[in-house]
Amino acid sequence: MIDAIAQFFGVLISFIYDYVPNLGLAIIIMTVLVKIVTFPLNNKQIQSAKRMQQLQPEMKKIQQKYKDDKEKQNQAVSEFMKENNMNPLAGCLPLLVQFPILIGIFRLLREANEFLDMSVINPYLFPSAQFIDLLAVPNIGFDNFLSQISIYYIFPLIAGATTYIYSKMSMSTDSSQKMMLYMMPIMITVFSFSFPVGLVIYWIMNNVFSIGQHKFIVKMDQVKEDGKADEVSKSNGRENSKPESKKALEKTESNKKPEPKGAKSKAKKGKGKK
Repeated sequence: MIDAIAQFFGVLISFIYDYVPNLGLAIIIMTVLVKIVTFPLNNKQIQSAKRMQQLQPEMKKIQQKYKDDKEKQNQAVSEFMKENNMNPLAGCLPLLVQFPILIGIFRLLREANEFLDMSVINPYLFPSAQFIDLLAVPNIGFDNFLSQISIYYIFPLIAGATTYIYSKMSMSTDSSQKMMLYMMPIMITVFSFSFPVGLVIYWIMNNVFSIGQHKFIVKMDQVKEDGKADEVSKSNGRENSKPESKKALEKTESNKKPEPKGAKSKAKKGKGKK
């Protein structure tokens, strides 16, 4: 299965490279295409994370209420999530889909000669300068990290930083997820030192586009909420104005002085005499 995924992305990168003869740009364009295909899943993950953040204060109250009884606490939290249609696994689905893609691209770039025609494809990020080989692996030893600092080391560090930024945006403030907030970027940074640079660039761009997508979706949701709030305030204003106009009309009617009963008959008699 992994070979099939690697073969598929090999064909895709070769196709992109025919039009954009730069392996780094081909990887970035491929990342954009993957993000477009997985947009619905990522959207669901973002909505789930947002919903989780909104309900976090209520969940904390429940946890505080049953802090001495873990069994009741778990049961109460489970019932609360069920009542609010929250699925704790909804945020994991995009990651599960992304994992085979990562493995496939890793295999593709680690064994590029098997899946790509390297007689045609230039493996450098800057082909004319032959600077930064995208198939190279930083592969540092932490004992000689300071003595052999390389430009390649910046990519794992950027991968870890962008992972932290996106994790902070998408994760809830629950204490159980705080460890993951720091552990995930550290793991990505460490693992990236043994990945081909091209794969690390794919991960960095995936994080960058995910951050942009997250901000875009949250902004659009905020615009929708503001629009609904404006509609509600306008409708409330119209409803409030109706009673006021009715009261004013009643007040006007009450201020009118009623004519004396004999006034009309006297007026008629006066006209008859003339």
